[in-house]
Amino acid sequence: MPFSWYHAESTADPQGPAKAQQMYEQELGDRAARLLRLGFSKKDVLARLTAHVQWDFELHAKPAHMTRVKAIVDQVFKRKGVGAGAPTI
Repeated sequence: MPFSWYHAESTADPQGPAKAQQMYEQELGDRAARLLRLGFSKKDVLARLTAHVQWDFELHAKPAHMTRVKAIVDQVFKRKGVGAGAPTI
């Protein structure tokens, strides 16, 4: 007996994968900046973030943002932070 009020509808967003990629890259940038502020070296930050992504996706295929970890860390260390300006809330 189906319920008249229950209609499972897909709300798949065609921009979903791109938004997820952007979110993962933003998170990596935030983590890299935090580790930079805590005094970690570039080599240690790269190792930690790479291990973090590998652990997060160990049961899945290699994520697309895995190839961007080094570039994100380089960018953060080049600018000395994610925004390289006044802190934002």
